Amino acid sequence: MTWFVLALLGAVMQAGQFVVVKAWARDVPPVVLIFWAQTVGLVGWLVYFAARDVPFVLPLAMYPWVLASVVLAGAMSYLLVRATAGGDISVVGPVLATSPVFAILPDYLMSGSLPRGFGWLGIALTVAGTITLSRNPRGRFAPRELLRREDALCTLAAAVVLGVLSGVDRRAALALGVPSYLLALHATMWTGCLVLVALRRRHAFVAALAPSRLAAVLLHAVFVMAGAVLLMYAVTLVPASYVNSVRRMGAVFSVLLGSALFDEPAMADRLRGAVMASAGAALLLLG
Repeated sequence: MTWFVLALLGAVMQAGQFVVVKAWARDVPPVVLIFWAQTVGLVGWLVYFAARDVPFVLPLAMYPWVLASVVLAGAMSYLLVRATAGGDISVVGPVLATSPVFAILPDYLMSGSLPRGFGWLGIALTVAGTITLSRNPRGRFAPRELLRREDALCTLAAAVVLGVLSGVDRRAALALGVPSYLLALHATMWTGCLVLVALRRRHAFVAALAPSRLAAVLLHAVFVMAGAVLLMYAVTLVPASYVNSVRRMGAVFSVLLGSALFDEPAMADRLRGAVMASAGAALLLLG
């Protein structure tokens, strides 16, 4: 049950990220948001290592895994920020629920683990819940219409990336330990973002330093770091596809928050799809 609680709290943190971006940071470039998220993560883990006086472990042979994670996490973060800023979070959350499907093969290849029993049924149910989102005003399911939306298309791409990233995360976190892996990840991604900001987004970076804007950017960064820590510990306990499925329970929070805070439409269908994805996550406990 520990992994389930960790993954569920991670889902809450992700819904919080979506709300912050749409409410207060829609015009902040994704690379600036990612830079600040990595800054908070890097500082947090440096403080952890200094306070605990524990060794940092990163064999040279494991660094390619860190680099792979940086590329995947950067791409996923960019896609999700873009989808959230320009679309409906009540679509982003449920579409991201397909990621467990894309985590199965990478998780098996990298860690040798597969879902068991009802776990497969739970994963199928998360996909069925996402398909529900494609219902058009005439009551028909129209996946093509759904994928014409930029928010849905960006989120689906992010779900594919997340599926692969989860397998990489599990492999590296088990080998290095969560603290060492996340410190290496944040340090590497922070360096890359710093270069990009310096070359392409200096004016946007300065604009984000305004007190009202910076508060939203830092709040987003705290949600990102907290979610990453919770999910990373969860993924060391069970297969990544299980964690991703429970993480998708954040779809329910996204739909409810999208309707309550931003008056997003089609709440009934979106909530139905999100609940089906959440039911699939619950079935994983029986797997």
